[in-house]
Amino acid sequence: MKLEKENGIWHEPFSPVIWETQVPRKFVQILNKVGDKVLGDDELSKQYDWSDNLVGKVHKETAIPVSAEEGAYLKSIMKSKICTYIEYCRENNKIYNIKKRDNSKPELNINPTSIDLLASWLVSQYAGDYNPWHNHGGDFSSVTYLKLPPNLKEELKEELKDHSPANGLIQFTYGETMDWKQDSLKFFPSVGAMLIFPAWLKHFVYPFYSEGERRSMAFNAKVNENFKI
Repeated sequence: MKLEKENGIWHEPFSPVIWETQVPRKFVQILNKVGDKVLGDDELSKQYDWSDNLVGKVHKETAIPVSAEEGAYLKSIMKSKICTYIEYCRENNKIYNIKKRDNSKPELNINPTSIDLLASWLVSQYAGDYNPWHNHGGDFSSVTYLKLPPNLKEELKEELKDHSPANGLIQFTYGETMDWKQDSLKFFPSVGAMLIFPAWLKHFVYPFYSEGERRSMAFNAKVNENFKI
């Protein structure tokens, strides 16, 4: 099931909700500015290396050293998106463990102070790099696309000539393969697109073979004690 709304597309092919939305251009610009600085400098890349905490077989994975002002802006966008995700799940009966005794939908005190951001990092991938099947920690996870190889679309067009394209795509999977049931979903990345999904949902990023960088920012979040019914 895919529902289109003004604030993005809600994908519900197998019960867990994946929200495909957009971030402001400023969000992308801040992350690319720091990404160009850190990823383009071997010493800074080593200083902010985050790869020991991750499973990716990729060029570089680093923490995101931004100013306090820029960090506050980035966090406000991320927390706001998570709040919208939670509210959608509540409205559509996707939060099964939060119900009143009469089975009615509770009023949730959900706002940015209810969200803790656990970690965020940049992922820099080049030809042949990939991310194996994995899941994340916390309650929610997200990926935002910042840069793409210029010929990635053409690479996928070539792939499409004889089989389903996969190069450079992220794929989610849930449950077992059965008749009349979809158990996986792929997304083609686009600059500024953000995906939000349950942290436990398994996903994988396929390698690509075009020249250029596929850059993204990922983060994990959870609800805290300020999340009240």
